[in-house]
Amino acid sequence: MNETPGGGPPPRRGAEVFRLDVMLSALPTPNGAVPLALLDDPDRTPAPGSHGREPTGALVAACLRGGLGLATDAPDLHVPMAPEWSASLDREGAFTVRSPLDPPGRPFCRAEGVGTPPGWAERAAMLGYIMLFAGTVGVAGGLGDFEDRLRGAAAEGMLAAGVVPFRPAS
Repeated sequence: MNETPGGGPPPRRGAEVFRLDVMLSALPTPNGAVPLALLDDPDRTPAPGSHGREPTGALVAACLRGGLGLATDAPDLHVPMAPEWSASLDREGAFTVRSPLDPPGRPFCRAEGVGTPPGWAERAAMLGYIMLFAGTVGVAGGLGDFEDRLRGAAAEGMLAAGVVPFRPAS
C-alpha cells in the first residue's frame, strides 16, 4: 500500500478549527486498488460541546454534519456513498475536498503539494470516485499497519467515511 502524506491550512467549520494531515493511498481489492484519501486530525480536536459526553472529534463531527457516514468496523470497513461531496486533484498537486455545506470558494479542505502514489490519479479518474476517510488515524508517524489503524478508528467511532465523486485535473 502506498502512503503519501501532505498537509494544508487548518479548516474552519463554525467554532471548530482543526489541523489536518492529508494522505493519498490505495486499498487493494480483488478488482484492483481503490484510491483513498485520508483527512487526519492528529491533535484529536474535540468537537465543541462534547464536554462530559462521549468524546467526538471536531473533524468527524463536521464530516457527519456534511453528510458523510460513520465508518463501521465490520469484518470489512463499511463505506457509504456520499454523492454530495467531491474531491479533485489539480495539475500542481493540490488536493481539494468539497462538502455540500461549503460556502462558495471555500472548500472543506485544500492541501497543496500532496504527492500521489503511482497510478493513483489515473485510477481515481477511471473509476470516477475515491474513498474518503476522515478522523484520527495517525498518518504522520503512525505505528502499525495502515488498514489496522483505519479499523481501530472505526471501532472507536472516530472515522467518518464516504465514497466520493472524483474530478481529475482539467
